[in-house]
Amino acid sequence: MQAYLYLLRLDMEQLARSWLVRIWILLLVGPAGFFVVVAANQRELASETLAAYVAAVLAPLSWLVVAVLSASAVNGEADVIADSILSRSVTRRAYIWSKFTARVGVFLAVYVVVTVPLVYLVLRFAVDDAAIEGIVWGLLTVASLLVFLAAFGIALSAIFRNMLASVLTVLVSTVASGAVFQFLALDWMSTTGVVSGLPETFRGEVSVAEQLRVLVVFGVLSVLATVFGIAWFRRKDL
Repeated sequence: MQAYLYLLRLDMEQLARSWLVRIWILLLVGPAGFFVVVAANQRELASETLAAYVAAVLAPLSWLVVAVLSASAVNGEADVIADSILSRSVTRRAYIWSKFTARVGVFLAVYVVVTVPLVYLVLRFAVDDAAIEGIVWGLLTVASLLVFLAAFGIALSAIFRNMLASVLTVLVSTVASGAVFQFLALDWMSTTGVVSGLPETFRGEVSVAEQLRVLVVFGVLSVLATVFGIAWFRRKDL
């Protein structure tokens, strides 16, 4: 347990010092302010403004950053892992669990810090056509997509030895599967389909059953990716 907590703190501090994370936050905050100003001056609808921000800024930027940081979590430290584990200073389980919890925790923290103030400002200055429960469901849905992307990336990082291969696999597979499922009208299984349906979600026009279905699907996928990644890493030759 002590090893896990130490590795967890170490990884979170490393992410906090990462220039990629800092640039990600700046690129999320800057456009957020722009969207608030435009919504206030042009009297835009709150639901459309929030959905447009997610689709045009938050989703693509976060997709790229989370994919890179998660898919390089393990294989990016291959030499350090081998030395630490072979010397028995840390266990495999403590190491891989620290990666999952630290990365997912930091990603969600950035997401909350950016989106909560944005929602407040948009609801205050734009035309308020959104429902509170719809906003909650919408934010939870986008958070579930981030968690899935992070879990999938870390799992591939534990499987692939080549960091570039794991990053590209995450990026290409999520975009391709999202497009295919959306083409098949299975929006509840499509990352792009879920994002494109956010205006209706924010207005509270989507049923609770449909929202729960999305959360369950991506929640189960996240758990499966996590379990598979941990199991693979514990049996992997270092």
